[in-house]
Amino acid sequence: MMSTPPSRRDLRSQRPEPDEASPRRRKRRIWPWITGGVLLIVIAVAVVGLIVGKHIYDSAMSARTHLAAAMTDVQQVQKAILVGDLTTAATAADKVSKETAAAVALTKDWQWRAGEKIPGVAQNLIAMRTVAQVTDGLATDVVQPAASVKLSDFKFAAGGIDITAITNLSKTFTTVQAGITKAQAGLKKVDRTALVGPVADGMSKLESELQKIGPSMTMAQEVLSVLPDALGAQGPRTYLLMFQGNSEARSLGGNAAQFLPITVDHGHITPGAVVSSSDFKQQGRKVPIVPLDPQAENIFGDKIGRYTPDFTMVPNLPYAVSILRAWWAADIGTNIDGVLSIDPVALSYILEATGPLTLADGSQLTSQNAVALLLNQVYFTYPTGPEQDAFFASAADSIFGAVTSGKVSSPVKLIQALLHASDEGRLLYVSNDPKETQLIDNSRMSGIMPTTNTDQTVVGVYLNDNTGSKKSYYLDMGIDVCRAGDVVKGQSVLTSNLTQAEADRLPPYITGPYFGADDISSYMVVYGPVGSQLASITVDGKPVTPLSQGEHLGRPAVKFEVFSHLNDSHTIDFSFKTAKTEGPLAVWTTPMSRATPIKIEATCK
Repeated sequence: MMSTPPSRRDLRSQRPEPDEASPRRRKRRIWPWITGGVLLIVIAVAVVGLIVGKHIYDSAMSARTHLAAAMTDVQQVQKAILVGDLTTAATAADKVSKETAAAVALTKDWQWRAGEKIPGVAQNLIAMRTVAQVTDGLATDVVQPAASVKLSDFKFAAGGIDITAITNLSKTFTTVQAGITKAQAGLKKVDRTALVGPVADGMSKLESELQKIGPSMTMAQEVLSVLPDALGAQGPRTYLLMFQGNSEARSLGGNAAQFLPITVDHGHITPGAVVSSSDFKQQGRKVPIVPLDPQAENIFGDKIGRYTPDFTMVPNLPYAVSILRAWWAADIGTNIDGVLSIDPVALSYILEATGPLTLADGSQLTSQNAVALLLNQVYFTYPTGPEQDAFFASAADSIFGAVTSGKVSSPVKLIQALLHASDEGRLLYVSNDPKETQLIDNSRMSGIMPTTNTDQTVVGVYLNDNTGSKKSYYLDMGIDVCRAGDVVKGQSVLTSNLTQAEADRLPPYITGPYFGADDISSYMVVYGPVGSQLASITVDGKPVTPLSQGEHLGRPAVKFEVFSHLNDSHTIDFSFKTAKTEGPLAVWTTPMSRATPIKIEATCK
């Protein structure tokens, strides 16, 4: 009989029991392999992150290097433009573009973009990319167009200037201005709350530079936009060059005794005959030549409308010129489209651009001797009025001829000379054209203090000769101002350098008829900020006795005498209480025969 085969259960039951001493077989486990795999992935990610991080770091350093090189090339562009080397300027501008393009390329690959999504570094990487892009935009929109600027287009030649070239320059500066505006808008979009120091500093530096050049470019574009018409593009323009003599001080500069009419037609300039104060036949008239502003008359008296030497006492060029126009209409009769005022110190700056000039009498006029020669020595050499007028006419004609004939060695030097003169209030301008007037509104060149304190809180310190002489040449002035809460304080020191030996040799035209040769009488007029009130004013520690005071030009004004005898010095302290000083403190003052040092402190010590 066949037996039944054992089942699997039976077979398993027949297996011997394992020895208790023998080791138990371990099951195969999966989790170590999973853990190891994850670890490897983490390590791989970390390695990749390190690689990407290093790539971003290397890119950032390279981008910075390219941008630094670009800035160096920008300086080369600037230098080349200033010397008129357009070839070098163009080459340097191309280098700028290549460097900035390389910086942009380094900040737009996938690794950089990935980094911009990582918390903690994202804003810094975005900021660096923005700086690279903005700088690249500046290279295209600003540096490249600027490299084509020919400053020689501003140079006169053969008695004229090329209006077409000026028009083209205006278009170039319009492009440049738009590029700067675009760059500033790009920087404003960057969130700076989490920027690290170096990145934040870089952003601030670029923005600061744009803020510095922005207003200058805007002004250049605006000036160039009106310059063609001012040069007679739409028809002849007639201007009057007014020469003020600082040796007889007036608020706006000095006695305006010489005038040169010029006509400009399509860039060509034709001078007329010099007119002197002796050509106005009604000096000392009983009634002012025009009805006077009551406030101006209260401070300065009606002589501002009865004598031509006195209309510049009013520190308001447009108003002073309105009085001049009445005199001009009565005795000369020609049209005037604008008046440009200048003094011998400004002429000395211009002579730095033209070089020495030989006058009709054979004397040399240089930047070093112009002030002394035109304001003092001429009265020793030529004792009579007609002789002096002839000398001044020769000087005016020589300087004007040098500028308009192309004798200026560098347009840059001439522009710098004019800007220097303008900053000191020595170059003033008033025009019939509203656009031109608006361009210089609230600037020193306008010849009238601002009507508000918004942009600057201006204090005015003006000097007028009372001696009827040319002895203001021997006076110097220094001015300090500061804030103390709601009070603006100031101090002016007026110093006479007249020695006894010099006084003994002065000719009558310098001494004048009213005071001794060793005495100088000056009328000082101090103006407070707009809307302020006079708190105190003293001379050498003693309260002044005002000759006149009241409101003028929206400001408190007080006039008083400062009397000097030979070598002398007087300290004038003043203070004004003001409800609000919005803009920074500034001082406008009479341009003297020498520069007036001005010290401004935000807070009084």
